[in-house]
Amino acid sequence: MEGKIIRITYETIKKNLKTTLVLSLIFMGMAAMYSSFYPSFEGSLEELMKNFPELGFIRGFESFASYPGFLNAELYQIFWILILAIIFGYVAASLISEEIEGKTMDMLLSNPIPRYRIVLEKFFGLIPLVLIVNFATMASVYGITLAINEELNFVNLLTTHVLSIPYFLAIISLGVLVSTIIDKKMKASMVVMAIVIGSYIFESVSLLAPDYEKLGLISLTHYYNPAESLIEGNIDFNGTITLVITTISFLLLAMIYFERRDIEI
Repeated sequence: MEGKIIRITYETIKKNLKTTLVLSLIFMGMAAMYSSFYPSFEGSLEELMKNFPELGFIRGFESFASYPGFLNAELYQIFWILILAIIFGYVAASLISEEIEGKTMDMLLSNPIPRYRIVLEKFFGLIPLVLIVNFATMASVYGITLAINEELNFVNLLTTHVLSIPYFLAIISLGVLVSTIIDKKMKASMVVMAIVIGSYIFESVSLLAPDYEKLGLISLTHYYNPAESLIEGNIDFNGTITLVITTISFLLLAMIYFERRDIEI
């Protein structure tokens, strides 16, 4: 039984090796590109801030003229917390749904493996994807920073990437939950993508409109702000704890639902 459990995690990791490699290369390249852009734009960033005050919904935009602020606005506040989260959610939403849709779930269920363990091990199988893409991107940012001789606190950079792990795991656990509910792979992925985008929009609206400030509280994006750690060197313990609790809650719901639901084999 335990060997089969390990096999599920191993197969999930193996299946996503290509995705891991491609995403790592893409985000390493994007990180290198934006890092190397800063010297060319450094002199015009102050003026750009004055001309586009509407970009105030970008957290940390007031520090846009600095190197960490530039990276925060150009890389982390959009491509990191939105685009990469959408991709992770898309991948996670197919973990269970594709097995059901492809009629391969019966092979797993025919073994003496509790259903909840299938869900849990599928989730564990995506953790290497998150870690490798995460720290490969961090290495690219820091390497280019040294190459162009700019100042960036390494501890702040490391903290920013470490704190992103609970955020991405919350996104993945959401994808796993939706994957246990919706049998169609593409439909499940689209639902998760819509939720992630909606979460980002809710947080942006809460920043732009004071009357809707509390709207951000229902957004996962609200609980991870790269600007706080990258620019200011602060750690949002409450936000991180909230994301950890959210991840555990989504996983528990996914395991309970999948344990009890009927599956046509």
